[in-house]
Amino acid sequence: MKKIFSILVLIFLATSISYGLTIDNPQYRVDKISPTEKSPNIIHPGDDVDLWFKITNNKYNKEVKDVRVSITPHYPFEIKQVNPIKGTATISHLNIGESDTTYFKLHVNEDAPSGYYRIDVNVEATEYSKNSGEYQVNFTKIYYLPVYGIANFEIYTNNDNINPAKTKNMSIILKNRGTGIAKYLTLNLKGSENVNIVGPTTFYLKSVKPNENIRIPTIKIYALTKANDGIYPITATMHWIGEDGNTYSSTIPINIKVVKKIYNNSVFVYLDEYEYNPEGSEIDIGVANRGSTPIKHCVLKMSGITDLNNNYIKYIGDLDEDDYDTVTYTVCGKLNETVPVKVDLTYFDDYHNEYHISKTFNITFKENTEAKSYTNYYYLIIGLVIIIIVYYIYKKRRKKEIYEYEEEE
Repeated sequence: MKKIFSILVLIFLATSISYGLTIDNPQYRVDKISPTEKSPNIIHPGDDVDLWFKITNNKYNKEVKDVRVSITPHYPFEIKQVNPIKGTATISHLNIGESDTTYFKLHVNEDAPSGYYRIDVNVEATEYSKNSGEYQVNFTKIYYLPVYGIANFEIYTNNDNINPAKTKNMSIILKNRGTGIAKYLTLNLKGSENVNIVGPTTFYLKSVKPNENIRIPTIKIYALTKANDGIYPITATMHWIGEDGNTYSSTIPINIKVVKKIYNNSVFVYLDEYEYNPEGSEIDIGVANRGSTPIKHCVLKMSGITDLNNNYIKYIGDLDEDDYDTVTYTVCGKLNETVPVKVDLTYFDDYHNEYHISKTFNITFKENTEAKSYTNYYYLIIGLVIIIIVYYIYKKRRKKEIYEYEEEE
């Protein structure tokens, strides 16, 4: 009988306590939400969160005083100072059936992954009445607040260089650097004025977890022929559904570097002309830029034959596209002798990469019979002119002598 009475007393006391001082479930709202945020009750990493609890005196026969509510957050929450005592709010008095609200502010760690995170709330108070005196109340409740991570992407390429008028295969790598899962991710690629996409431009991808990489193995990139050296963007636009159910998008430029290439056959070294002269034969060497890229700081070096001026190295300078220049060497060449003359050309591109071209010309110096015949012809003409002039002077003088003779008779 005594045991049954004791059990009834415990049930009565438990019932009385459960209907005493109560705390409602936490209410919260994100402070200073972004303009695109659709719901103020969705907590993301890095947010400041306003948090409040409703405290009610459900006792039918007791008042409550000196109510003290303290919160102890766990990772990723951090308490911010909004009350005189950090993390603690007080209520001086609650009448029977009366309620009041306590306010707190939390900060969410920027690197927090999605999840439900614990908050401990402790309530201390004094219940009192005229009949039963004072009674100390102290209890703790545990709550969990949801935090939704946000996906944040970086994009890489395996090779971002391309030459004009060329198509190149590139791999694009997406990495989720955020803290949330991106669901139903769609990637759209768009070219620019000088760099375009050949083939598919839209890709439907699976969900991407934090720190996960997604590789798109083959993207064909084409650089137009007119593209000059420079950086040209390809725009990557992504759309996905976040763990909070909201739609997100991000636009990231992928910078492609166009580099004009100097091809081996674009620079042409040639023997322009040569002429034998006993006092010093001349050799003219030409350099032509047949490509679409300027070549810089051209230097030509000759070897294999003696230069009479001891000037084997000639500086040509820069040659634009479709441009050429020639240099002249004065050499000691023997008549009817074949000499292998080697020329080495050194030049640079816009990025100071050095290039070399070597070429050998077999030159046989021969007497210029055509020039000699022209010289004889000139001598003949001069001789004829002299004869005509002498004959004219002779005729004129002879005529004068005859005239004078006739005058004397």
